[in-house]
Amino acid sequence: MALKLPLQAPEFCQNTLLKEWNLQCRSGNLLSALQKHWKTFALVVFANNYESSKEDRLAEKFLLRPMEHFLCNGDPETILKSLKEKDQPSQLCGKVFKNGEPTYSCRDCANDNTCVLCIDCFQKSAHKKHRYKMSTSGGGGYCDCGDVEAWKSDPYCEIHDAKTKPMSDQNPIEVLPEDLTDRASALFMATLHYVVQMLTWEQCDCLPSEIQPEGELDDSYITMLFNDELHTYEQVINTLQRAVECTQEEAVEHATIVDREGRSSVRDGTFSYCEKARHIIEHSTSRHGSKPLKVQIMHTIVVAHQKFALKLVTWLQDIIGKSDGLRRLFCTLSTQPYENGESLIEKLILSDTQMWKNARMLVHQMMMSGVLMDQECKKQFSIIFTK
Repeated sequence: MALKLPLQAPEFCQNTLLKEWNLQCRSGNLLSALQKHWKTFALVVFANNYESSKEDRLAEKFLLRPMEHFLCNGDPETILKSLKEKDQPSQLCGKVFKNGEPTYSCRDCANDNTCVLCIDCFQKSAHKKHRYKMSTSGGGGYCDCGDVEAWKSDPYCEIHDAKTKPMSDQNPIEVLPEDLTDRASALFMATLHYVVQMLTWEQCDCLPSEIQPEGELDDSYITMLFNDELHTYEQVINTLQRAVECTQEEAVEHATIVDREGRSSVRDGTFSYCEKARHIIEHSTSRHGSKPLKVQIMHTIVVAHQKFALKLVTWLQDIIGKSDGLRRLFCTLSTQPYENGESLIEKLILSDTQMWKNARMLVHQMMMSGVLMDQECKKQFSIIFTK
């Protein structure tokens, strides 16, 4: 039977799903159980071309909330709050900067010009009275307050210095309940495996066998335009107006998304319909021997699973920020050898140039919120990064 879009959600019962996941987790098969669920519901949520707000609601209902209930084996808000209360006060700020946020560097004390403070830490630091430089973040960096390797002197602001006290040598994983640690370990490894697989997936018309829908696929494709450093905004806008017969305003929007996120869907429909746009774009931008714009015809199911993978990256970043123990556990698992002697974090680092801009940015933010916020795992990450 052919897969027909739009997809309707099949019968869904969270309690039944959680029982199955717990059973499979105990037998070491959680990844397969999750893939079975994602195989259908990632498409229900992300393959129907819903508005982003509706996608977010459906993703929360069918995909993210069940994972949080599985992790906590109870009310996530209550369980995660209790875990947070066991955290030791942090001496690191680690605030991840959004695009356009102010950053401050100290000319007198910073070890290099990449060492910066957020506005809250700067206002409460000794560097306010030094020679400093204010800049605007392009997004993706993080505040170095509390990192003694970043500063020649005064590494702490008043906010974090007030919490300075003899720190316990206890591994934060040890404060996690044993059953929660087991579930979190299986869940983190499964989701990170899927994230690495989908963000580095190179096939445009099929998925890994574990999540490939049965039967013949619907003739539903997307013309995906990718960013490059060769063509100007004007060239892209003019080309899109001819290729996809859009207005100048729509072409500007596409060009802006391509520049900001690294890729944009510029047409959807049958393969032949999308292929016509690809041919025009490549032909129009390859005149006079220049390299054409990169365009791919991608099946809707591939794009849907890659969108879900990005959603999982953001989800992982949020979850590991709920507890020092969860953060340490995630860091430990992600940096240990996985396949062919490489860790999953190592696979992401080595695939950095394969990913489009938005995927790279979200992965970098996850690393900064996870590995780089844990001093012990930061050392292990440094070893991996310098290989």
